[in-house]
Amino acid sequence: FLVMAAVHGRAGVFDLARRCLRWRVGLRWYLLALLGMPIAAVLSASTFFGTAPLNALADNWQLLFTVVLPHLLLIIVFSNVAEEVGWTGFLLARLQDRYGPLKASAIVTIPFALFHLPGWFVEFGSGLIVLEVAAILLIPHFCSRILAAWFYNNANRSVLIVGLFHSAFNVTTAEFGREFISTSGETIFLITSGIVIAAAVLIVVLTRGRLSYRGREESAQLSEG
Repeated sequence: FLVMAAVHGRAGVFDLARRCLRWRVGLRWYLLALLGMPIAAVLSASTFFGTAPLNALADNWQLLFTVVLPHLLLIIVFSNVAEEVGWTGFLLARLQDRYGPLKASAIVTIPFALFHLPGWFVEFGSGLIVLEVAAILLIPHFCSRILAAWFYNNANRSVLIVGLFHSAFNVTTAEFGREFISTSGETIFLITSGIVIAAAVLIVVLTRGRLSYRGREESAQLSEG
């Protein structure tokens, strides 16, 4: 917001704030952002572990409201939506108008990956391991930014929707996965990363790399409408 104020003044700040709080989008985008990843994770896990994940979800569905939902709300409010203000609302929005959505997603991947390095260093305590992890996760990170751009462009440039998707991914790999997919955290992360990669490839193919991007003027007209 400080950079927007310095570069574009009050109008730029108000524009970013509107996109961050834009909630009037189609219901399908809320459902897809919040439920797409956990549903896909259960279905994918069922191909490896049989019906156990589906049975766990059917038998303990109440945990969605007592365990999963509180964690989801916490990171929506205090983490991922705020994070996407920078990655999507500021950086991607500026870059895709200049370079196109696919190249912009690749550029955003670099600072997005670097952002995670301090946390990984605290977790692993080794710079070499951190670099190895960063290299391994480079493709999943790139694919996650493709999905973020696709959500953003389809949901009338709503940063809120992108933040919901980001939060749902994190909860799926953590609380949701532990409760409904009886396997290690590493395996759950591999499953969710595979889903992200497959979805990103499919979207790139179906949209021919445009990720549902519209020009700045057309997007402005839709926002006003």
